[in-house]
Amino acid sequence: MKIRVLIQAILITLAIHSTGYANGNDKTLWGQAEYGMTSAQVLKVFPDAKKNPKPSTVPLTNSQSHVIIPIKRIHDLEFKIAFYFNDQGLVQVTLAARRASKRHVIFIDSLLNEKYGVPTKTKDTSGAQWVDYDVDWYIAPLSVSLLSFGELPNRLNLLIIYSHERDDAMNSL
Repeated sequence: MKIRVLIQAILITLAIHSTGYANGNDKTLWGQAEYGMTSAQVLKVFPDAKKNPKPSTVPLTNSQSHVIIPIKRIHDLEFKIAFYFNDQGLVQVTLAARRASKRHVIFIDSLLNEKYGVPTKTKDTSGAQWVDYDVDWYIAPLSVSLLSFGELPNRLNLLIIYSHERDDAMNSL
């Protein structure tokens, strides 16, 4: 009887810890940014963030990049980080780097694989002189996308997009 209880406890522990990064109630998008935060909260949490004088729009989420971090160095790349808000608050964080190399893409891909596990989708239609690479991870409710496109060797755009699936959209399908 004691062995059976011990085995059940071990299996439950393994199940909890093997689910990876997020759970259904986790609101984390990127770093300390959480789904639903206000722009004032994001500005407070990220000291190098500032209001975006020229916000861009994501039509799918009806959101705008009201807050940005103009330059954030990550693995010898300069990223611009945009925080997208709609009437629900913060809904997306996008990290964008220009002039990345294929080496950067491979390295960032390996880091995301290590953090989030096996991707749910991978599409690579790259050629000898250009790159078109798209990888997605979905760890409910977090969705992470790595996109890279452009000309080789060092003219690649690299995007990492963090968003949450909207409950109303998921429940309506």
